[in-house]
Amino acid sequence: MTVYYLLLLLIVGLGLWIGRDGQGRAKRALYVGIVTLALIAVASLRYGIGFDYPNYIKYLFPQIRALPWGELLSSPTEPGFTILTKALMAISDTPFFLYTVYAVLTIGIVGYVVYRHSALPWLSMFCFVTLQYFASSMNLMRQTLAAAICLLAIPYLQKRRPLPYFLIVLLAASFHKTALILVAVYFLTLLPLNRYTAAAYAGGGLLIFLFSDFLMELALRFTNKTYTAGTVFYEGSSFSYIVILILLAAGVLLAGKRLLIKDERNVVYLDYMIYGIFFSALIVRHSIVERFALYFMMALILTVPMMVLSLRPDENAPVKSDGKFRSDKAKAAYERGQRQVYYSVLAGVCVLCFVHFLLAANYKFHNTYPYYSIFSDEARSGQEIVYIPYGSDEPFQGLYVEE
Repeated sequence: MTVYYLLLLLIVGLGLWIGRDGQGRAKRALYVGIVTLALIAVASLRYGIGFDYPNYIKYLFPQIRALPWGELLSSPTEPGFTILTKALMAISDTPFFLYTVYAVLTIGIVGYVVYRHSALPWLSMFCFVTLQYFASSMNLMRQTLAAAICLLAIPYLQKRRPLPYFLIVLLAASFHKTALILVAVYFLTLLPLNRYTAAAYAGGGLLIFLFSDFLMELALRFTNKTYTAGTVFYEGSSFSYIVILILLAAGVLLAGKRLLIKDERNVVYLDYMIYGIFFSALIVRHSIVERFALYFMMALILTVPMMVLSLRPDENAPVKSDGKFRSDKAKAAYERGQRQVYYSVLAGVCVLCFVHFLLAANYKFHNTYPYYSIFSDEARSGQEIVYIPYGSDEPFQGLYVEE
């Protein structure tokens, strides 16, 4: 766990150095660059952690290595991942090299998005680690890369530019086909966000939640049979897995009016939070639904800082309500109260994020806790890291079914 604590210390400590919002371009770039490199180093040097870590080494990488170029489309993985991996193997086919390249791609894209679009870069990076998207990148490697790519599509969704939006989504889908859900999202976000659509979302979500078993059985007739009833995919996850994520997304929605005043195109982020809450709630029924929740909830690395910053008083803006204060002392007290609200919410958000991180470490989310590196005794001896689920005496049998 020491490695993760040091990462968080770097994220927060360096964030304090660049200032509360890091708006200076040079400091902002330096901060994001240093943290991104640190995250890439930790992800690249890992050994044996992440449910899918051995699956790539034992099954997927060897399958791609054995396929001739003319038969790559017959690979069990998506074409973008297969072709890129095959090309990388011309340089080196060692797991360390391949994992490093994918860490650079995934975390590099996240760093770019944070640099370009985050209201508070240090809080975005803090959320990325504590809310388990960094852990996801070391486990669900293809899908987290796809979700990171999809973050690049959000500005085009806000500007209603369908061509670049769909091209980015298709690129993401070439690494994990679940990204195709964002094709439907483009049309859903055309609906105005008001009490009628909110009621429709709530009613539809409740019906799907209540009849999720029937809908899953129906869907499984046309999809991977690995996810059938009785498997780890079909069963639900603990409520602790999603409760804090839902609370944070709900907080963003409560701040929706402020976000829309700042930029009405932020309605897209509110839509993402609604969809994210819906899919996250379904995780307690069927854990496989996390595959879809990731595309929306990963936007928390942008929406949480946006929500927090919306509460910070603008010290440079004129106070339009000066007339309601009986004295300068009363006005100062009001402004002090506003600042206290801002810092209280900021502290509360950080506490919630850190609690989620501690829950993840305790329940071993994504099987990335504790951290093992390629320099560990386990790596030197070639020992396989065995994961024993929380509350169980039996080792986890793996998520990959060889066809």
